Amino acid sequence: MPRHGAVYVVPHPNTVYFSAPFFCLTISSEFPNFLPPSFPNHHPHRTPTALGHGQGLIRLLQFSGNLASESKQKHQLSWWNELIKEYFTPKAIMRFTLWRDNQRNEAKPFEIGVPILPRFLLVTTQSGVKSMTLTLDGARERLYAYGHAIVECVAAVWTYKYNNGYTVALRGPLTVHVVVTAAPSTTTSPGAGNILLKFEDFQFDASYHDKYIALESIMGPRSIESPKGYLPPPSVTTVGTGTPTTANTSTSTTPRLPHPSASSGQSQWDEPRVLISQGFIPGEPVNAFGIPQATMRCLELAESVAQMSDLIVFSKEEGLGPLGKYLCFLLVC
Repeated sequence: MPRHGAVYVVPHPNTVYFSAPFFCLTISSEFPNFLPPSFPNHHPHRTPTALGHGQGLIRLLQFSGNLASESKQKHQLSWWNELIKEYFTPKAIMRFTLWRDNQRNEAKPFEIGVPILPRFLLVTTQSGVKSMTLTLDGARERLYAYGHAIVECVAAVWTYKYNNGYTVALRGPLTVHVVVTAAPSTTTSPGAGNILLKFEDFQFDASYHDKYIALESIMGPRSIESPKGYLPPPSVTTVGTGTPTTANTSTSTTPRLPHPSASSGQSQWDEPRVLISQGFIPGEPVNAFGIPQATMRCLELAESVAQMSDLIVFSKEEGLGPLGKYLCFLLVC
């Protein structure tokens, strides 16, 4: 299944184009290791790494582009299975840490493996999330080993947009290990020797989260209230002697008085306000940790199953029935 942001190689010997709009990368002699195997390399005995110069960061942004796309196919588990298979290695782990009520009192750390990761994203989408986006301001990529790079961002933002108008932004440090893997050969180009960049370790610590709501999601009859400022100055008239005076006093030094209905601290420069009588907003789609409750239950269940993986394997190997499995569970507990 085609994905947004795939890398395409064109016949031009020094340019690699990406499917992102108006983006191309020209290869110079400063980093010849970026050349894919289909290009001539000045070092024939050296395998190209395609890492260390921002390629891992580009791959991460391509993954974010797929998360941000809005499609009905995202409500199918097969779509997420294909996406995770394309961007994660079979033994990859996503480490996800959440904090309760934006305070450093209670944390929920999770380790999500590849078998659970598609289900985690599917449940999140089915909970009303229409798109997700990764914002990587100030991200850096460094070469960790041959064919292995690390992308680090100390202030990453994972934004969830919900159908009911809410936007929840999880903020915190992000660390992603990107490795070079061999791309599966296709029937059209067997044995081409293409490579793919995949994530081996994906860690995001959501230190705190922000919640916003769209203005049109606030329901209720609206009325515009004008600012209650000061009374206008008294009108000035001129008597026969040429002495200016006011219409309501004999002197011209009477100060302007505030409006009787003006509230405390309000001035004539206040902007108009919109009053919403008996207004209401949709219920918050997230719990105290910043994610949907259904997603939290999915992660907790996956964590429990992972802790019992050894027991499950043992019961299958020994051919124990339901009663034997239950007794083993009691012994472990």
